[in-house]
Amino acid sequence: MKVSAICLGIYAIYLPVAMVVHRDYVQRPRPIGDAVEKLLKFHLDPPDRWVSRTYTFRTANFPDTSRISVYEDSTPLPRQNLWFTPDVGVYVIRIKTSDGSDPRTNGRQHWAVGAFAD
Repeated sequence: MKVSAICLGIYAIYLPVAMVVHRDYVQRPRPIGDAVEKLLKFHLDPPDRWVSRTYTFRTANFPDTSRISVYEDSTPLPRQNLWFTPDVGVYVIRIKTSDGSDPRTNGRQHWAVGAFAD
């Protein structure tokens, strides 16, 4: 009973403050494609490439990597900034960001986007 009262009290304080400050969460738009996956974990592959593993893009479904693009927010990275390596049925994606920054801290979202064969 005390926990419910505390939660209601916190909510009663938060709601008017949020309305005054106009803090609404708006999700960033994601790219459009037949398959879209947000790339979350990156590690550095010296000197300037960042590596992430994809789980949506299986080598059996996407044998042709030319149908896979990587986007920084809503802008596709150039093909010369992308490298795909098959690894146990999925792809390891190496990218070079548009400005050479660290994708873990640059504030942009990175997406792997694929199109199935016509």
